[in-house]
Amino acid sequence: MIAIAKQEDAMSSDTLELARRGFGAWQQGDFETIQAMLDPAVQWRWFEPGDWDCHSRDDVMRTLRERHAQGFGRSELEFVEAGGDAVIVVAHPRAVAGDDWPEEAAMIISFRYGKVVDMQDYETREKALAAISAS
Repeated sequence: MIAIAKQEDAMSSDTLELARRGFGAWQQGDFETIQAMLDPAVQWRWFEPGDWDCHSRDDVMRTLRERHAQGFGRSELEFVEAGGDAVIVVAHPRAVAGDDWPEEAAMIISFRYGKVVDMQDYETREKALAAISAS
């Protein structure tokens, strides 16, 4: 039982480091590094389904490039462990892009074999944490 807990802690730590490295690369405009971290079939969904959702690595990369060009790479990010293969990333888009953007946004990023396979947006940290607790 203790060995399993240690293995899960190590996975959480590794996953957290992967997320930090990926977002750090994105913030610096290093799109090659972030693209290599994405599974070809990665999904990125907004908190309400719609045209903004991304259904492939190409879709995700196009959106990441757009968001970087809009200045969102300057945002301060907080990384929260969410289990062995998931991380919550909390951002404050209003601080970068103005009053038309929400004060807070959160995303649950799920990894499999070191690759990002799923990205789900939430309106707040609390909603992301509730989603993790419910799963």
